[in-house]
Amino acid sequence: MLLLATVVLVLLAAPQAWAEEEEDDIYKKIFDDVDVDSILNNDRILDTYLKCFFNTGPCSNLAETMKGKIPEVFSTVCGRCTDKQKQILRHCLHVFIPKRPDDWKKILEIYDPEGKYWPGIKAFMDEDPNA
Repeated sequence: MLLLATVVLVLLAAPQAWAEEEEDDIYKKIFDDVDVDSILNNDRILDTYLKCFFNTGPCSNLAETMKGKIPEVFSTVCGRCTDKQKQILRHCLHVFIPKRPDDWKKILEIYDPEGKYWPGIKAFMDEDPNA
């Protein structure tokens, strides 16, 4: 009976563990496996991603994955990110916001309409990752 109970508990817990592992893989796919500068420095590619994020154009698989994670990344200020992933996000924000301020405003209108995440994101950008 104890063995059966243990097996049931493992089976019930396994999907959660698998889901967390899949989430980690998603973050790795978004941050670690993408050359963000090749996107940020190519307006044609960047515009394609932005159209996806703005719901005005089609989404590639990667853009759709990124789009789905924007609310979580904003609300937790990359709380599930590794230090390396936080560094990549910080870099992206420092490059993207000055380069495309109107598009950044539009992203905030869509993903932070109440303006409650921007102060945390701004503080995150200003943090010294080496401190």
